Amino acid sequence: MRHETMALLAGNNGNTSTISMALLVLGISNLFLLLSKIEASPGKVKQFEPLSFVGSRLSAMAMAYLSTATYAGKHHHTPGELLSRMLSTWRRPAITLAYVELFATASASLLMALRAFAGAAGDAAPEALVISGSLALLSCLGPVVFAHSEIACRLSLVVAVAEEDFQGMSALARAEELVREKKLQGFVLTAALGVAEQAVLAMFGCNNDGGVWGIGTLLFAAPVLLVLKFVTYFVYTMFYFECKKGDAKEKRLILEA
Repeated sequence: MRHETMALLAGNNGNTSTISMALLVLGISNLFLLLSKIEASPGKVKQFEPLSFVGSRLSAMAMAYLSTATYAGKHHHTPGELLSRMLSTWRRPAITLAYVELFATASASLLMALRAFAGAAGDAAPEALVISGSLALLSCLGPVVFAHSEIACRLSLVVAVAEEDFQGMSALARAEELVREKKLQGFVLTAALGVAEQAVLAMFGCNNDGGVWGIGTLLFAAPVLLVLKFVTYFVYTMFYFECKKGDAKEKRLILEA
């Protein structure tokens, strides 16, 4: 019991340290951007829409639940039973999404800060100093914010929905463990799904600057985008269960050896 308690405390301390480092990356990067007075993203700045952001994350959670239930063959569950399960376990995927968003924001801030400082150097000497400093900063903070692959970040939501013992950092670590031997397949899968998503958005003019959807376009686009999101998470769910079977087989062989 004592050893289990110590392991749990060590895991919690490791999670806290990682979160603290990610927050440090955010703070340092945004301070660099402020001091550099350089526009990190030239062009029109997109406004942050809280309702759209929350709606997108809620729909992602819902699709993760639906895809997991569908793949597991739980078609006999009524919508009320599925809703009850979602209401009783929603904290796991919500916490996991918060962790993913934190590291995504930290990585984006770090890259924008490095880009801004690289553009701020005009002469050869300051430029060399900025590049060396940027490399040092990236080598120090990069391993924290880029510790998890893109496919692991995507699968972590499915892990949090499918497995009761994982949420947040533990879900990310579990997803990274599962895809360890299939990162190439995961990269190709993520790239293909990303291209499909962008193609659908471009078809409806969502990527055009200043484009505003009319009521007719919105009524037609919303169901298509929801179906696309469900298909995306269903594919990720299939990949998750495939990785899980391979991981279980590998552990069984190790035990038998």
